[in-house]
Amino acid sequence: MEIVKERSGNVVHLRLAGRLDNHWSQSLDEALYEVAREGARHVRLDFSGVTWLSSAGAAVLMKHHRETMALQGSFQISAASERARNTLRLMGFVELLIAGANTVAASRKTMSIPLPLDSERATYESRLLDGRKSELSLIGNPELQSEATPISIYRDVFALGVGAFGANGEDCRELHGEFVAAAGSAAYMPTDGTATPDYMLSTMGLVPTVQALYAIRFRGAPSHQLRFEASTPDAGVPLSDIVRACLSLAGTTSVGIVMAADIAGLVCARLRRSPASDAVNFDFPAVRDWLSFTPEREFARFSCLVTGLASVSPSASQAPFLRPLNDEHHGHFHAVVTAFRSLPRGKLPIGEIVSTWLQPRSLVSVVHLLRDERAIEGAGESEFQRGVCWLFPIAEGGAA
Repeated sequence: MEIVKERSGNVVHLRLAGRLDNHWSQSLDEALYEVAREGARHVRLDFSGVTWLSSAGAAVLMKHHRETMALQGSFQISAASERARNTLRLMGFVELLIAGANTVAASRKTMSIPLPLDSERATYESRLLDGRKSELSLIGNPELQSEATPISIYRDVFALGVGAFGANGEDCRELHGEFVAAAGSAAYMPTDGTATPDYMLSTMGLVPTVQALYAIRFRGAPSHQLRFEASTPDAGVPLSDIVRACLSLAGTTSVGIVMAADIAGLVCARLRRSPASDAVNFDFPAVRDWLSFTPEREFARFSCLVTGLASVSPSASQAPFLRPLNDEHHGHFHAVVTAFRSLPRGKLPIGEIVSTWLQPRSLVSVVHLLRDERAIEGAGESEFQRGVCWLFPIAEGGAA
């Protein structure tokens, strides 16, 4: 079988020729997942050259139809050979898959999203939500010389820092690593040598608790949802560009940001050892024993959940926790790297997205995002292909 892909705007066309049997259905499955990774939400299939369609091929079509519709996209067969059409008719799939067989997709209206933001690197769309200004708390010491403080991750709590899961600080002494917490869920990177992130989700009787050496925590509900996408499919949107857009939209000097995004490349580091286990030494060459650093962007084609704080004018209490993102903005961001996940369109509930993305065998790492400004070999900053941000404008007056 031959599969030819073409893209026209936001629509991807796949032209198939040959037998779509069990063997070739796997190739179609991979091609359709690649389309999803590229961010396309509208798929058109030309089956004019399909000479045979088996149940395996039809199963792949129905799976991707369901997934695309869940993302508020469209998935249709624009043309079909008589044999392919008859097979789909006998299976009862013509109404769902053949273009023009029904009008459900055509009649669905797309909700308009106000407040577009301009950028050379990305297109932005924003949506006003119900949240007001959030409360910021700065806990412990970012120099990592603190006793552990328990932080309960309720559904209105969002945090990042260095910590671990355990009954108390002593229980976590050899485990502390980077953590991210959002909307009742938390994930962290243990430093016990396992190199496998752990996570906890809220249930009816369980609220995750992180034993934190230091943490940035904001509490409230998001005021805006901001979507972004790189201007070209092979480009990325720098973290500093996203921060600029978030601060502009929030209208405050500081904003908490939670982001779910496709990764173009992360510049990041993570702890190798727990800072509570021994005196920390970040001087060269001892730093190699304490930190794992990426000399170039990593994790392209994965997804991530990012939590952080950004400010255009850090207060005295914020300054020790934040680092320069560019000449104008300061920030501190951690990311949970996950297997690739597609983002639905429309208004998204933050808690549902976070809990859906934190699943068994899905988590890859938890990292601290950096800006590498070295003149020659510097990797620059993290970039993302597309994603959605939830904004939490921070109330003025400093942090608790």
